[in-house]
Amino acid sequence: MKIGDVDVEGRFVLAPMAAVNCTAFRILCKENKAGLIYTQMIDTDIVKNRQKSEVGEILNIQNAERPVSVQLIGNHKESLVKSVKLVEDYADIIDLNVGCSEKEFLEKGYGAYLLKDPSHLEHTVRAMVDATEKPVTVKMRIGLDSQKIIAVRVAQSLQDAGAQAICIHGRTAEQKLCGKVNWTIMRQVKQKVSIPVIANGDVTSYEDGVCLLEKTGCDLAMIGRGARDRPWIFDPQKAHLDNAGIKAQILRFIELYRRFERRGSAQEVREHVFWMLKDFETKQKTRAVLNLKSIGSIENFIKSLH
Repeated sequence: MKIGDVDVEGRFVLAPMAAVNCTAFRILCKENKAGLIYTQMIDTDIVKNRQKSEVGEILNIQNAERPVSVQLIGNHKESLVKSVKLVEDYADIIDLNVGCSEKEFLEKGYGAYLLKDPSHLEHTVRAMVDATEKPVTVKMRIGLDSQKIIAVRVAQSLQDAGAQAICIHGRTAEQKLCGKVNWTIMRQVKQKVSIPVIANGDVTSYEDGVCLLEKTGCDLAMIGRGARDRPWIFDPQKAHLDNAGIKAQILRFIELYRRFERRGSAQEVREHVFWMLKDFETKQKTRAVLNLKSIGSIENFIKSLH
């Protein structure tokens, strides 16, 4: 599969997740056969007035995780174009977030709010495409609510604007992360555009991802919360890891975190570790990891589990 001139191996993609997609986590997913890695969404308000070197430090993208899509969230064409210029040297693909339904972003006119004005969205994406030689893509919802499902029309307009791929989260903005994913709309989008389409929604296992691809006919499946809890979800040979396998994954994450992250945040590490302990079978209280104050104590705690 190609998105623009970027080769994507396999059919599974790591979703952009705020406060989850640190560099160590992204590399771990890549080691587990994720074909394309997304950064967490990058607010144009945070990067547009920075030096390019500062933006590079914020992104902290490593060659081991490529290809990488840098996702931007914003609304103003000038700010998005400026941000495109700042991230393009670090990104393989640049993505626009048209799916976030969090109140603080909707109030700024960002994320799914852009679906209110498809013409403005098309002009914005066209400006981003014209600003860079890197492929520009869009991750979007199927609509704002059940009365305004406009994904097919919007996807066609974005293809006309030069977008090289579309990712469809099969829910409306009103649904947020709840309710049934609409496979039919995702399939209709795939049928109506010629660029790659990525299906997104409720993939919690490798088998779910295969099923989503079969039901929608889409080219790639994006995995979010399922990958947060099981970064090995992309590899069918690791579909059902035992305790030893889960421990190895967690310890590898800690190793990567120490190597690549400058924050040294025990809170960030223990949250990731707690998520990854979801399938760990033990009578010990794994929740105790949330009380640990240092990365070393978290590592020792994991080694002591049985």
